[in-house]
Amino acid sequence: MKGLSKIIGIILGILGLSSKATSKKKAKVKKIDTQVKKVEKEKARVAKKRATIKKAQKKVPKKKPSVKRAKKARASLKRRAKKWLGWFYYY
Repeated sequence: MKGLSKIIGIILGILGLSSKATSKKKAKVKKIDTQVKKVEKEKARVAKKRATIKKAQKKVPKKKPSVKRAKKARASLKRRAKKWLGWFYYY
């Protein structure tokens, strides 16, 4: 009986199913899991920071072309007024 249990123990040890091997594997997995959690936290923090920075950045204003004729000037003013009033009535 003792010989049989030793043989079974050796076979299980080779297969990696013994309690010692299992505990070592679990320890490795736990270390990896903690590292993964750290990386995910850092990733989330960086993404949040990036979003706030992007939100804070202002758009560069477009330079409006100079109007040389009265007809174009009127049309430009009408267009701008329509745009502004449309925005005003939206709220």
